[in-house]
Amino acid sequence: MKQEVLRHRKTMILMMFLIFISEYASALNGKDVPRFVLALGRFHPLILHLPIGALLLTFFLDVSGRIRKNHPKQTIKCALGFSALFSIVACVFGYFLSLEDGYSGTTLEIHFWTGISTAVLISILFLISDKEHTTLKRLVFPLFLLTITTMSVAGHFGSVLTHGDDFITEYIKKPEHEQIIVNIDSLNMYDNVVLKVFEDKCIQCHNETKRKGGLSLISKQDILNGGDSGTTIKLGLSEESLLYKHTILPISDENHMPPEGKPQLSRDELWLIKYWLDYSDKVDQKVVSLAKNDTLNRLLKNYLVFEEKHIAEASLEDFQKAEDHGFTIRKLVPSKAELWVKFNKDTISKEDIKSLAGLREQITELDLSVSSLTDDMTGGLKKLENMEKLELKHTQITDKTLNHLKDLNHLKVLNLVGSNGFSVNGLKSLLSVLKLEHVYVWNTEIDQSLADSLSLEFQVNINAGTFGYAAMAQLGIPKLIASKDVFTDTLHVAIDTKVKNTHIFYTLNQDEPDSTAIGYNQPVVLDSSVTFSYKAYKKGWLPSDIANKSFYKVNYQVADFSLVDQPDEKYPGANKLFDFELGTFNFKDEKWAGFLGKDVNATVDLGTRARLHRVSVNCLALPRDWIIFPTEISVYASDNKTSGFRSLGTKQIHEELTYDNDVLIKNFSIDIPETEARYFKVIVKNPKVLPKWHEGAGNAPWNFVSEIMFW
Repeated sequence: MKQEVLRHRKTMILMMFLIFISEYASALNGKDVPRFVLALGRFHPLILHLPIGALLLTFFLDVSGRIRKNHPKQTIKCALGFSALFSIVACVFGYFLSLEDGYSGTTLEIHFWTGISTAVLISILFLISDKEHTTLKRLVFPLFLLTITTMSVAGHFGSVLTHGDDFITEYIKKPEHEQIIVNIDSLNMYDNVVLKVFEDKCIQCHNETKRKGGLSLISKQDILNGGDSGTTIKLGLSEESLLYKHTILPISDENHMPPEGKPQLSRDELWLIKYWLDYSDKVDQKVVSLAKNDTLNRLLKNYLVFEEKHIAEASLEDFQKAEDHGFTIRKLVPSKAELWVKFNKDTISKEDIKSLAGLREQITELDLSVSSLTDDMTGGLKKLENMEKLELKHTQITDKTLNHLKDLNHLKVLNLVGSNGFSVNGLKSLLSVLKLEHVYVWNTEIDQSLADSLSLEFQVNINAGTFGYAAMAQLGIPKLIASKDVFTDTLHVAIDTKVKNTHIFYTLNQDEPDSTAIGYNQPVVLDSSVTFSYKAYKKGWLPSDIANKSFYKVNYQVADFSLVDQPDEKYPGANKLFDFELGTFNFKDEKWAGFLGKDVNATVDLGTRARLHRVSVNCLALPRDWIIFPTEISVYASDNKTSGFRSLGTKQIHEELTYDNDVLIKNFSIDIPETEARYFKVIVKNPKVLPKWHEGAGNAPWNFVSEIMFW
């Protein structure tokens, strides 16, 4: 009992001390409040979360205790005491915070008194929570609900003070439909440009509920009314406008706006505010009546509002057409329509570029680097309306191509490394029209000094090779030359590169082929199954990507075979199952045999009795083209071509696929007991119907096989 009385006395002493400080602070004029009092006020946002969390936890304990008939009175008493103490501290610190400049009005009053009411209610709960009087016990639960309600109201108005009127409801209510503005002349310099800058960087502290310096920027009239320091803007005189002068002060200056630690105005935003002040006759001047220049036109493009456009998925036919012309296509995000597209051949033609027409809406990133691309092929690029990144490294383009790119309003990144045909004037002309973010010009006539000058003039990051990923050109992957992918004795593998003084390193164990690997200087003789990995290096260049190619040494070549069902007429050629050539990622490369809804049931004759311990089947999957992996592979053996086959083993295949999977190639192997026989039967089981997750669920799927191998 004595300890409880002593604890209550300590609490009362702390409360009295805080009340004394509050009374002391309130007796002072706001400008004379001691700094230590203001410093304590800054702890209000930290302290107020302690009683909130503790009270909600206590309410949970109270309710669960009532339900389980096991009420933890002492725990609840202690938790309420903690909540009461820190709610009072939060109220006092909140009062200190309100003494700062900018807090006033009805919102502050509601927050202030609901906060005090919450602290009082928690204190009452603390005092009556362990009382045995029947009436008091009945009061606890409804008082809890009232306290939480009051606390919620105080919290809401606190968020309004800090973040604005719609902080909580911003994403609950339906967003306002923004006016469509597709022409620069239709913009209003204040409503459509300057106000957006203020909303992003300034209005959090200069609004109706929080007027720092007595200034609100929420409307044109508020700006004209000014703040505690008087008139905020002087049209025609940006240098005499306090609004602009405070933004260009050193960030360490206490009058700099926005204050240090807040998001700062960008160089472009400062330029637009200065232009608005210098050239406007009235606050809401229309752009059409203002003097134009290239910088203004370039910056205002960011404030145009276009009708939101939904990009539809590209058709399978358009995908396949582009892939057939040598393009690799990947989705940037699996659930989105936007595409990354790269040309993979050395020689490109107009027809290749035209094959992208069906993907003109979906292409977001396009790589035509290290190809024979010329100006007469690039006219069609202007139709790729949503392109954001374009790679034209080591091509033969000139200013004519840069002129074609002026219609690409969404273009942000342009890589021109090693393309020497364009001029400085051509690049300037492009930059005066497009608002690019990054341009890479290493190994062109633009050196770093000129790049820095252009960067400053056009507010774009131009990299001429001093830093960044474009500091060096990247080597292409050298060509691998081999007569077969599968062999029975030995195989010679050669590597051909068109770039002089290139050093190639390779490994045969799937390790990365760095400069410590085996150096290539003559054809490599393979006498076992390996994954051949290689990479090209050259001084002053970025190394090539790693290339991997699997080669399989098998013990036996099929002398003769028969199939129960032949491949479909669209992808014919039963001999492709045993021709020692593996299919590529392009299932139309004429190296794959396609079976629509049918099993591959092959009986092979090895020509003589042979001892086997493994059979492998090379398969392809591309779900969007209805090609999936088989579900099972079974192997049988016999010494009679037509009868007596005994089972040697079955392998179940469980590969997780989705409709958006890129093309996959897998070699499925089944280890069998070592068996000596002349005839073997291999059954590759087709699932017969596409799975439920597929858009064609219920229809027959394709199985693609390019090689069945025997060890």
